[in-house]
Order: sequence, then C-alpha cells, then structure tokens
Amino acid sequence: MKESQQSSPLAANLRKWRERRGMSASALAREAGISKSTVSELERGNGNPSLDTLWSIAKTLNVSLGSLLADPGSIGDSEIRRLTDAPVIARDGDDFVAQLMAGWHGDGEVELSVVSLAPNALRSSRGNAAGVIERVLCASGLVEVGPDGAGHLLEPGDMLTFRADQPHFYRAREGGGQLFVVQQYPSGN
Repeated sequence: MKESQQSSPLAANLRKWRERRGMSASALAREAGISKSTVSELERGNGNPSLDTLWSIAKTLNVSLGSLLADPGSIGDSEIRRLTDAPVIARDGDDFVAQLMAGWHGDGEVELSVVSLAPNALRSSRGNAAGVIERVLCASGLVEVGPDGAGHLLEPGDMLTFRADQPHFYRAREGGGQLFVVQQYPSGN
C-alpha cells in the first residue's frame, strides 16, 4: 500500500478485529508471522504494510481483506467510489489486478442484480423499504445514478453507494449501459 495509513480505516479495523478475536498484539504477530512492532504501528495508523502482511493478518483474524480496509462509517445520502481511487488488494503484474470497491457487514438480506439500460433509457424509483442501501457498480457505458437531484455520472468501474429508501434514478447516456446493483436490506424488512 502506498498511501498513508493515517487517513485509512486500517488502524481502527485491525484493533477492532484483534480485540473481537480476544488476541493480544503479540499473539496476532506470532500467528501472522510478523513483528509485534508492525502490529502496534499499524494500530496507531503508522506504517506501510505490504499486501502479504495484510493478507497474513486477515487470515490470522479469519476476516476478509476488505474487513481490514473498508471504512466502517455510515454513509450520508450517497458516496461515490471511483475505480481509480480503489485500493489494490491483489496483483499479478498486469495480468490480474483486484481492487476493493466496498466491504460491509449486515444482518439483513442482500440481493445482486444486473441492470441493462438501452441508449438514453431512464428508470425512476419511488424508493425502497426503509433502511435499504444500494451499491451500484457501472460495468459498461456511461450511466447517471443516484437520489433525485443528486445523481452522479458513473463510468465503467465506478461505484455509487446511497440510501435507496428515497426516490432515485438510473439514466443511460446515448450508448446505453450495464450496472451491477447490490441492495442491502436491514434485518426485519
């Protein structure tokens, strides 16, 4: 990882998962095959861990790599994530690159849909059940998506997360487009 960890959620997530597993920093370091000072530095928001170090920590804690890197904060009305800003979590030269777009936990149901839009098509929604969060990943084309009055133009690889319990829309540009849509319903809906 190249960016500074001080602005990333790694420090808080690492401490949270280590404590949930009832592990000391020494025990985590020993089982992950890294130094205790590495664990301590990462929990203070310092350091520049390699992907191998992060994978070892995630495996030892029995969590996904996304659980260590994803921002656990709540979203406002919407949050856009550009593919160009997503952290690389695995790479094999230029043949294989995996980037983390999102990670989340939930007690409710999750649905995944593929939405295909004809050129210039518009689909409006009055809103879903209370508490539903939608994550829309653009697979192809240019598509404007989001809450009414606050849409974002998505290019292939961009993802928008927003509260879908409000009126929202999907509008394709002249070339049409395709989206992957994940709807997360809170428990009880």
